[in-house]
Amino acid sequence: MQTTETALVILAGGLGSRFGGAKQIQPFGAEGHFLFEYACYDAMQAGFKKVFVIVKSGMEPVVQTQLAKWMSADRFEILTQEQTRSKPWGTAHALHFLYGKWSGSFLVLNADDYYGPQICQRAFQLAQDGVAAALVYELGPTLSPNGPVARGLCQIHDDYLSSIEEVLKIQYKDGHIIDEQNRIWAPDHLISMNAWLLSGSFLSLLSERVKAFLEDNSDHETIEIYLPKVLNEMIAGHQLRIKVAAMPANWFGITYAADLDVAQQKIAALEGQHYPIQFPTWI
Repeated sequence: MQTTETALVILAGGLGSRFGGAKQIQPFGAEGHFLFEYACYDAMQAGFKKVFVIVKSGMEPVVQTQLAKWMSADRFEILTQEQTRSKPWGTAHALHFLYGKWSGSFLVLNADDYYGPQICQRAFQLAQDGVAAALVYELGPTLSPNGPVARGLCQIHDDYLSSIEEVLKIQYKDGHIIDEQNRIWAPDHLISMNAWLLSGSFLSLLSERVKAFLEDNSDHETIEIYLPKVLNEMIAGHQLRIKVAAMPANWFGITYAADLDVAQQKIAALEGQHYPIQFPTWI
């Protein structure tokens, strides 16, 4: 059976305000890889065809230099999230720059999160089935001890996503997980960490929504269009069905600067076990 060509898409255009800098290009491991390069390695191992990295203007040269150390030129492409203001327009806006560049299935991941090697394997399998999917995690292990975070809380019916709510300022407090509205959430509640398997046909729908959003909000300096919100609207409008695939609890990320040391220690522990110190060339 012919396999469906699948791409990995890395969203690396954020400002890193809570982190205090460009966390997307912090060095990890003995060779100073970016955190998202470990996902690129996992994608190579899983059978992915190509990687797209969506960056803010000015970041292209450093990402190009880094990836060219071990990836051949036809295995990656850097896309710039073009802006008309200083603050990015959000994750949906970033992703719409993929429109016209790729027609197959693709897995979206954040540049500042580590998702574990299983996510690329599972996404590639689901892509062969031709489904859209949310690759989700349990809430508890994704919280930061260094401050509140935002998470996409999922509601699921018959293994498909029925809705997703972007919940802000989630943290442990007095032995409970609470949000900014003081709602209590179970540690095993399934959440999206912005890991989505989508099809090339989705990009045309996304592009239309982003263009309409920009026209309506061209003078706004802070409003953003988030990918989970767009997907939620499409689910509600019966334009999209998204299968839910639960992932092992080996996610970690770098929301805050204080998260960096722990994340670097975890990558160091993975090197020499799952990851080689020096990545082989992706020809």
